[in-house]
Amino acid sequence: MSFEVWKPELPGFGVSAWLAPCLALCLLGSGLLAGWLKLRRSVRTGDTRKLFHFSVFFLATALYATLGPPGVNLLGGLAAIYIGYCLLRGDGNPLYEAMARESDRPRRSLHILVPFLATAAGGICSISLFADHAVFGFAVCGLADAVAEPIGIRLGKHKYRTWNLPGCERSHRSLEGSLAVFFVSFAAAILVQCVMAGPLSAPSLSASLAPAAAIAAIATLVEALSPHGTDNFTLQVAVSGAAFAWEGLLPLMSA
Repeated sequence: MSFEVWKPELPGFGVSAWLAPCLALCLLGSGLLAGWLKLRRSVRTGDTRKLFHFSVFFLATALYATLGPPGVNLLGGLAAIYIGYCLLRGDGNPLYEAMARESDRPRRSLHILVPFLATAAGGICSISLFADHAVFGFAVCGLADAVAEPIGIRLGKHKYRTWNLPGCERSHRSLEGSLAVFFVSFAAAILVQCVMAGPLSAPSLSASLAPAAAIAAIATLVEALSPHGTDNFTLQVAVSGAAFAWEGLLPLMSA
């Protein structure tokens, strides 16, 4: 595996010229759909927020697998513009309302900004420290974290308290939500192993189970212990590090 430290570089001009508008449309389309679902269909903010969350991490995973860090950097820059616009518009704007939880008042904007900064920092750290294995962090954070809250809210019967940021009330998670994180992380880790290895060298199912289980266990523990709004950072870095540390996990990309 080649070690590639993160650099603030973008794809070439020819690629960026067509990719940037496509990514901008994806972000805007996802945000508008989420806003419409909340304001017009009364869908919970937790669900519309996770819809946008999943869209961003799905794009990041696909871009890293095809274009590497420059593609993810382009997405991050566009996402920063998008988040900045949402925060400037504030209450009542569909894009803002799709991400701003009512339960986070009076700090609704803070709880949009902190997860975004955590996402950006997590991506930069994962790429810098663990190179190609960062794709595991993108995939697991995008999928597992997206399902944890909706399942926890609907099915969570066994609550437990967790850490929170200074000045914020203690938050709660559920055992049911944590189990969802484990199983989705497990499936995501298997899928990433197969995709990144390529069709000719994809591992057998039995060979991929042990590393996937280790990654899923770490993801579940980290998600459970992370303060509210910071798991986009902690989950990415922990999962990427777990994949990197697993001896003989997979020859990624440079096999």
